[in-house]
Amino acid sequence: MKGNIVLGTLAMLGLIGAVALVAVRELDRMETAQRAYDARAVESGALEFENRCRPCHGPQGGGSPLAPALNSADLFDGSRLQAAGYTGTVEDYVRGVIAAGRPIPSAGTNYPQRMPTWGEEYGGPLRDDQVDALVLFIMNWKDRALAAGGGAPAIAPDQAVGTDVAQTLPEGDPENGKILAEGSLGCAACHLLSNAGPAWTADGANPGIATRAGERLAETGYAGQAETPDQYLLESVVNPNIYLVDGFQAGIMPANFATRLTHQDAADLIAYMLTFE
Repeated sequence: MKGNIVLGTLAMLGLIGAVALVAVRELDRMETAQRAYDARAVESGALEFENRCRPCHGPQGGGSPLAPALNSADLFDGSRLQAAGYTGTVEDYVRGVIAAGRPIPSAGTNYPQRMPTWGEEYGGPLRDDQVDALVLFIMNWKDRALAAGGGAPAIAPDQAVGTDVAQTLPEGDPENGKILAEGSLGCAACHLLSNAGPAWTADGANPGIATRAGERLAETGYAGQAETPDQYLLESVVNPNIYLVDGFQAGIMPANFATRLTHQDAADLIAYMLTFE
């Protein structure tokens, strides 16, 4: 009798152990499956961002004159939410803004574009799973954005390029100029990905900005100080409202690049613009 009890007890313990092992493995399997699902969702969100968000929020969410940066410490550390009076989580905030849109810009901002409604439940084109994928993709920037902190250090006044268009700049590196244009400066959002600013690329009968820069100098009404195409491109960056191309208005192009760019940054950016013939 005792032997049967012992055997029964051992069998029960063995069964419990087997169930526990299966449970542990199932948890591992579920975690692995969840990671794989999230990875696929991030990839899907990246495609949605590229197609729908990049023109305004810039490459890699770096921001532009049209919309704020998403790959930014102030979003993930909660300071932007606090300024907006939002008390929920960053993830919920991002999801809500994507789904419902923003009919008016945040206080203290003057972005010309309004955040459209994307979620189906609010009349937009995206299903819930597509919105969730976008949220996962944006949240994927969190660690990198927080590590970067407040961004690049301020440029000392004697290092900034200023507004003198006749100055001699160092030799420019177009590859670094491309990085600046598609990254921290946000130029690509207005000049390459949308029509918010004069296009840099050639289009049909219209040549690229490198060729048009020389033509601008001869246009009636040109009121700037540039005498060469290079000087015109510098002037259009550091003093953008001195001459407005027909069809575009003042105030869209940031007016602070003269204090944000070093002489080398300006040279690199112009070298990149000169590749668009």
